[in-house]
Amino acid sequence: MGRPTTLGSSGKRLLPSIVAIFLLLLPILLLPDGSARAADLSLSSKTYLRYYERELTGGNKYTFAPLYEYLSADATNLGGVPLAFHFYGWGRVDLSDPSGSGKESGDLGSAYLEYQHPQGNAQAKLGRFFLAEGVAVETLDGVFAKATTPVGLGVSVYGGTPVEQSILNGTRVGSSLYGGRVFFVQAGFVEIGASYLLENGTFQEGKDRELYGGDLWLRVTPSVELTAQAAYNRSVREMASQRYAVRIVPGATFDISAGYESYTYKGLFQSTLNPAFVSPPLDNNDKVQTIFGIVDWAFVPGWTLEVAGKHIRHENSDPGDANRGEVGVRYAYNDKKDIAGFSAAFVSADQAENEYQEYRGFASYSPAKLRLTLDALTQRYKQEIYGKKDQYQVVATAGYQVLAALHLSGDLTYTQSPNYSKDYAGLLRATLELGMATGGKK
Repeated sequence: MGRPTTLGSSGKRLLPSIVAIFLLLLPILLLPDGSARAADLSLSSKTYLRYYERELTGGNKYTFAPLYEYLSADATNLGGVPLAFHFYGWGRVDLSDPSGSGKESGDLGSAYLEYQHPQGNAQAKLGRFFLAEGVAVETLDGVFAKATTPVGLGVSVYGGTPVEQSILNGTRVGSSLYGGRVFFVQAGFVEIGASYLLENGTFQEGKDRELYGGDLWLRVTPSVELTAQAAYNRSVREMASQRYAVRIVPGATFDISAGYESYTYKGLFQSTLNPAFVSPPLDNNDKVQTIFGIVDWAFVPGWTLEVAGKHIRHENSDPGDANRGEVGVRYAYNDKKDIAGFSAAFVSADQAENEYQEYRGFASYSPAKLRLTLDALTQRYKQEIYGKKDQYQVVATAGYQVLAALHLSGDLTYTQSPNYSKDYAGLLRATLELGMATGGKK
């Protein structure tokens, strides 16, 4: 990337852990005579050069040219056993005006050692990893273990230091986080679980974050599925979030989903809300409820009609309630490798500033190794925003598979909105995917 990027504080904290994991791997990767054992290696490099000119409504003009590098690597089947090491990190350097806090940045997304039981009923991780387990949706510097018995009863536990990712200063950071989940699973039929999470830290009202949760997935019949998730925040003594949904697939042409969800700002975002977003700009005591429904109908081969509706209710009068209705049609062609479509959405609300109409058209074309796409979106407001009643954006992309392991592509974007008088953007990307197997003495 020209010169090294600075590593965030969370990345610096993890460096000793990476060294420790590497030292743990050495006896596994090396035979007594120093030769390498077997392993399957893969490397993915995604390089992005973005260029955009932005003219704000007030007249200020900026030119940005950030260069990004996203690097991930996986080493599996280490030493011929079900052990793997995974790594992901990114860096940015600006070639023009700073596009963030400073002209350089970067971070370590994950770096962990993983064990998978050959029968698939046990798993363990050590290092930095993303965790989605019951009420936990976190990035953690720590350990995770999960096991399932032959009858379907299982348990998972985790603990470590939370990694808080934020572009804003002032986001609260916990000193430690741990929890677990107990569950019962029968593949293809049901999974039900109960979970717990505790994050130590001084969050809202000077309290820790303590969550209790339950989750369910149930296949009632071959064509009917039920899902449910609920989380109670004991620290603020209220339900943080709930979501209940049903999916019905009565045949090959229909896919119907409907449900209800709700959340509270205080309960769900206890540790993530930046002080800048708290009252008066945002009332932290607001509660939101949503009822939604979606119907997909493949009325003739290749053609799909989608109809969706959503009612959003805020407990506070500002921003108030809103209703969104949407209808769209899609056509799949070129052996279903390409799709074209059009959609229209209409939003009515208690307050005129929240009412608008939205129209979108899109299409793709993929001859051989080339892929082209075009996507256009416009929104028409009922009430002017900074003197404008509409905004639109057009995005065109082109990509080409140069080699089996190398893909080149680019985007061109034009945006006009109440916030930006003019916004031109271009993006070039190169994606390199490499894989190999190393063989040592058995």
